[in-house]
Amino acid sequence: RDVADLYSYYLQNKKDLSQFFPSLIRMSLRLLTEAATSDLGIAKMDTYLKDNFDAAKKNLDKDAKTTLSIQNVNKGSIVQMLHIGAHNYKAANNVDQTIAVSIILGAILSISHGK
Repeated sequence: RDVADLYSYYLQNKKDLSQFFPSLIRMSLRLLTEAATSDLGIAKMDTYLKDNFDAAKKNLDKDAKTTLSIQNVNKGSIVQMLHIGAHNYKAANNVDQTIAVSIILGAILSISHGK
């Protein structure tokens, strides 16, 4: 919920925010993923994401799957995309890609932690 609020704030105020604000959203997704991994007693975030990615993707509708594809969010790239977000690289400022990451992460969290 907090990440969604952060995104709403971004949409409402982006003209007043720095170009790096979207990286805060990506960092939030990384933190959320790390917390979920820890909740389950899994040692590595990579394991948590890769073990749940395919099942989560199956639960998405066609539009969401297309968004993942266009933004190159897949089982092999998801971990790297969250790592990039933790370091405020320019690539982490891609809002469309961050939305795609949040879509699959939401589906993964629904599997592991319920709705």
